[in-house]
Amino acid sequence: MEDQLDVLRLPDFKPSGVVKLRSQTLKDGDWVRIFNLWVLSRQPVPSIIYQQRGPNVVWAPNMLDITVGGHYTTGESGLDGIREAEEELGKTYNPARAVYVGQKMHVGEVNERGQKKNIMEIYIIEDDSPLASYKLDPNEVYAICSCPIAELLKVHHDQTYAFQAKAMKHDGTMFDMTVTQKSFPWNWDNYHYKIARLAERYFQGDQDLLY
Repeated sequence: MEDQLDVLRLPDFKPSGVVKLRSQTLKDGDWVRIFNLWVLSRQPVPSIIYQQRGPNVVWAPNMLDITVGGHYTTGESGLDGIREAEEELGKTYNPARAVYVGQKMHVGEVNERGQKKNIMEIYIIEDDSPLASYKLDPNEVYAICSCPIAELLKVHHDQTYAFQAKAMKHDGTMFDMTVTQKSFPWNWDNYHYKIARLAERYFQGDQDLLY
């Protein structure tokens, strides 16, 4: 069954009281709220766990994106979205361990379905367990990979740089993935680079994290 979403009002992006099906919000170009959870791992080296999008998805096929993401359904807010971690990754996280790092606006390109207009609520959480501990939903997640933060910072600065990352497909198969600057979806505000910097500061003990 298709999700129902709260349409946001401008300029404060609070729920307007209007509720629509997700497909209708795309057609109408409505602003809606999205949950983003970035999973960080300290072992064996400080890293970000990325989700690899499937080869047949409409937007950004095969690219590396947010560990966990999804729409808030009607009435949800804040860490209500952490349910997505269990649905997509087979992980049950304690919301109290998540760190809120801010919001961002995202406007997607127009296509036959309409246009994405999202306000993203961004959180990070630490999970030092190995990739094999994740139980991926094959309908939601194609693969995940562990990208060392030091390597991510290099690749975001140098379009010729590449590194090998440990990865796991939804069927449990382990493989090495080549990561380059083109492995990430384009974002006008360098979203993925900023997240790598925030992750670096997190592992340095910075308590004042804000996107």
